[in-house]
Amino acid sequence: MRRVAVLLLGGLAGCAATDPLLNQETWRPSGANEANIVAQLANPADAFHGREPVGGGDGQTAAVAVLRVRIDRVKALPDSSLTDLRVQGSGSAGATAGGP
Repeated sequence: MRRVAVLLLGGLAGCAATDPLLNQETWRPSGANEANIVAQLANPADAFHGREPVGGGDGQTAAVAVLRVRIDRVKALPDSSLTDLRVQGSGSAGATAGGP
């Protein structure tokens, strides 16, 4: 039993020589992906911290809105008067845009 344990430990010691994370000749992360993402942002600081909403944020209003969704009491959207959507046909057609 002791001999098996010594052989196993000896075998594990050899793993360090082939471990790609310890091998200096393998690929290393260089931060190129993060640099590309930051280069695409209008304000690079947004990658590291968020922005406060214009006019400040109101957490209480947001929390009440989430509560309404959870209890299924979502407020209806106001009528935009841009188009009138009506269901056409007897089931499978869906909604189409059109006038009266």
